[in-house]
Amino acid sequence: MSLTNHLRVFICVVFMGVLVGYVFNAKKDITDNEYIEVVKEGYLSNFSDVTVRNAFNYAFFEPYWRYYEAKTGEHVVELSGDITFQGKKGHAILQFVVDEQNMAFSAHAMKFNDNVLSVEQKNNLIGMVYKTWQMKQLAYQ
Repeated sequence: MSLTNHLRVFICVVFMGVLVGYVFNAKKDITDNEYIEVVKEGYLSNFSDVTVRNAFNYAFFEPYWRYYEAKTGEHVVELSGDITFQGKKGHAILQFVVDEQNMAFSAHAMKFNDNVLSVEQKNNLIGMVYKTWQMKQLAYQ
């Protein structure tokens, strides 16, 4: 085997080692966490008749919950899933910030189809989610 072939084999082995190391050390999403449960089992202000989990599970298709600590130190619970909003089907991401001292939370940032929602749009989306839950409850009665 020539020197260039040895060099190629060496580079391939090093590259594969780096790739394997990256795959096995990649961070996994935290999907089971006390902060996630605080949000799921909690209530948003003005909507005390149903938990966040129940309301959003009705409105979102395949909701996905995850937790992370932001660079600012805030505890963030993120909910994502597909939803129809303002007549458009798309993907929404909602972030709830959890206050560790009081174990309370508030809706923070929201995106729909990669567009950050204004405060008014955020309130409209939340209101639509709860109306969807109420309509489905009436349908089951």
